[in-house]
This record gives sequence, C-alpha cells and structure tokens, in this order.
Amino acid sequence: MMQMLFAGGVACVGEWPAFESSASMFGSFDPNAFAALRGQATKLVGPADLPTGDMPKHIVIWLDREPHEQAKSQLKMVSVMFSGVATNRRSIRSMVAGIRSERSTNMAAVGAKSRCPTLVMSFERLLTQPAGAAETIAAFLQEHGYEQLNVTAMRRQVRPRSPTCFPGMMEIDLLETPAPIGHPRPSPGRPEAI
Repeated sequence: MMQMLFAGGVACVGEWPAFESSASMFGSFDPNAFAALRGQATKLVGPADLPTGDMPKHIVIWLDREPHEQAKSQLKMVSVMFSGVATNRRSIRSMVAGIRSERSTNMAAVGAKSRCPTLVMSFERLLTQPAGAAETIAAFLQEHGYEQLNVTAMRRQVRPRSPTCFPGMMEIDLLETPAPIGHPRPSPGRPEAI
C-alpha cells in the first residue's frame, strides 16, 4: 500500500520499500509529530499501542488481510528474526485468534470507520485487482484533498502473485530493488496524514 501511495505521488514517512519508521512504532511514537504531519502517509503497525490522539484532520486507509494468511506471514517473519519459533497449526490458530481479537481495537485507535474518513481495502484485492484497487485509492484521496495521482504507477507497484502467504521473503528481495525516483511534496489543504 505504501509503495502504491508513494508511486502515485503521495509523500510517505519512512524509506522505500517498507516505509516503516521507528517514529511510527511503539516506544518512539510522538503524538505531536504525528499530529503535525501535513499531506503525508504514515504506516502504523499496531496502532492500539500508540497514543495517536484525536486525529482531527486525518484520513485512514485500513488495509485488511485474511487472518489465516496474515498469521502465516507474520510467523514466517518472526521465525526468520528469531530461531526456534514454531510455525505449525497450533501457532497459526493462536495468531489468527489474536489478529481477530485485536482488529476492532486497532481500527478504533485510528478512528477507522468512526471519527475519520476511512477506506477499507483488502490485501487480497490489491493483489488480484491492482488496477481497480489503485483507482479506488486514488478516488478516495482526491475526495479528501489530494491532487491527481498517477494511478498507472500505483498499479505497477503490485507484483502479480497469489494472495496466499508468499513462500520467500519478498521484503528482503525488495531491498535489492532501487526505489522510485522523486519525492512528492505535500500541497496546502491536504489532510494531515493518511
């Protein structure tokens, strides 16, 4: 999602390809810096653990994923980082239960579908219908103050594959790919953050 936004012309916090900044994670999240963002997208992982505040002018793109596949993907990453992590049916079931129970709390923390304009998009749709997903995202952003986005560039960020858990580590493969050139600048009147 962040790669699509960046390619389309939205300024993004963090670095390509993951756009995961320590400033948007538990322990180093600064609610004042978050509130001061103008026209930038920031990726929040586990927003229920972050003091996001009221978010009076923010908009939200909530990216959902089928819990079973998300659990397999998260366990795969954890097992690469820490040896000895079990990736079996029991650990997957436990992770799925956690994902399902935390979804509403995380959505509430960022005002998704309540106090902030929200687009809910599925990870599976991004992969299986990249053109339609890019058009939907662009239309949502334009509805909330963003200028024309490059929908073709957004669509091109999607690597054709099955939405099931990727067998390798695409995140690491992407580190070897050069980032797109250019950093879009926010313009006045854009919402504070996505």
